[in-house]
Amino acid sequence: MLRRKPEILVYLSMTLALIGVSACNRGRDVAAAREDRSPAVSTADQNFMIKATQANLSEIDAARLAMQKSDNSDVRDYAHMIQSEHTNALDNLTNLMKDTGVAPPRAIPPEAQGDIDKMRELSGPDFDREFINMMVADHQKAVTMFREEIGTAQNSDVKKYAEDVLPKLEMHLEKAQHLQSNLFGGAKK
Repeated sequence: MLRRKPEILVYLSMTLALIGVSACNRGRDVAAAREDRSPAVSTADQNFMIKATQANLSEIDAARLAMQKSDNSDVRDYAHMIQSEHTNALDNLTNLMKDTGVAPPRAIPPEAQGDIDKMRELSGPDFDREFINMMVADHQKAVTMFREEIGTAQNSDVKKYAEDVLPKLEMHLEKAQHLQSNLFGGAKK
């Protein structure tokens, strides 16, 4: 038994050394794979996703306010649609950002927050007109931004997101413009 003890120690030492080398090689392969991996999206695509996230957050906040403050059923219905569809778009975008390693912003831009804060001070038809004016302006910007992204997107998933959301934004814009003409024309109060 004493004669076998050195052989066992040599065998155990070699086994441990092989396990250690194997573990080290796996670690290097994983690190090398991370180093060789190109960014999931371009800077332009990242900027688009951040701006689209901020736009969604802004629309959701404004729509929630409109659902609380407006007495106009058409405005409330529109706000409910905006809140629901932009929440869905935001969820999809958040998942895309997670998949591509882009950190989503948590707040809306100060300019949009200022517009929403101003609307908090309004009521009745003044509130309704301001909300719908904001929706028209914001959706005009969003439609332009999404069309541009479709033409320039480098990441196919980002492009598909923009293509999927654009028709809804165009519909939101059309409905907002229709409401705008009714509110300014005095047809509905």
